[in-house]
Amino acid sequence: MRRNRKSNAKKERIIMLASSALVLTALTMTGIYMQNKNEESKDNGYTLDFTAIEENAGNKNQEIAKGNTGNEKVNESAEQLLSGDSTGTSVTDNMEDDLDYLPMEAGSGNIEIPGLTDNLKTGRKVFEGLESPEKQTAKVEEEPEETETPAPEESMEKKETGSENVTIEKELHFAESDGLLRPLEGEVLIPFSMDSSVYFSTLDQYKYNPALMLVAEEGMPVSACAEGKVTDIFEDAEIGHAITMDLGDGYRITYGQLKEINVSLDSYVNPGETIGVVASPTKYYSVEGANLYLKLTMDDVPVNPEALFR
Repeated sequence: MRRNRKSNAKKERIIMLASSALVLTALTMTGIYMQNKNEESKDNGYTLDFTAIEENAGNKNQEIAKGNTGNEKVNESAEQLLSGDSTGTSVTDNMEDDLDYLPMEAGSGNIEIPGLTDNLKTGRKVFEGLESPEKQTAKVEEEPEETETPAPEESMEKKETGSENVTIEKELHFAESDGLLRPLEGEVLIPFSMDSSVYFSTLDQYKYNPALMLVAEEGMPVSACAEGKVTDIFEDAEIGHAITMDLGDGYRITYGQLKEINVSLDSYVNPGETIGVVASPTKYYSVEGANLYLKLTMDDVPVNPEALFR
């Protein structure tokens, strides 16, 4: 029994292998057949023959190698194409026969396309009036450059600056031997005194006096005692409006109890030039009355101006 079973199993295996081989063979043959059919349907009688192309290429290479002979043939064939064939008809003649209108030259401006060139006709008149870019460039080059004119405010500032007085520095010199001019005609009201005290009526006291007070009338003109430069114009409670001038070499002179001052700061004043007029006295000199305050110093040390009058 066991032997029969083994023999039956072997037979079944052999049958399976044989049937499998037959199926694979049938499938293979079917695939080959279908592939041949597809190739035949693709050709359809239009198979490319590359051998003819290779032969023509070889012939052409030979013609090129020949040199002028080949060039002459090419030129002849080109001339025939342009001038016409053996019958005398040119390529352009054939084109004219095929076209229902005459070809226009490029740039002739005669081409008309309905709906497109209608506006160009009217627009051409506008462009005809315009100048070419070259002419416009030439016009720009010919036009002179515009110079900027200063604004009114700037020009006024320049004029005002130009009209200012230019101050020239002077080297001033003064010595006591040069003396002083009297600033006005008037007697001494309160003398200069640094050695002993003097009486001030308004203050009702005695004290040192570093200046000289001269009797004057209100509105009397006051002139400069010497050449000098105005270094200060100020107002003081005791001496009222006053001017200080530098005489040079450390000397300075101050004029007080003034009004209507007609000199400016940093200006130079000549001897005898009017610098202002006598004002009404301040409260410190209300009893003494109108007067001119005159003070001279050398390196801030008081000097008696009366002793230098000439």
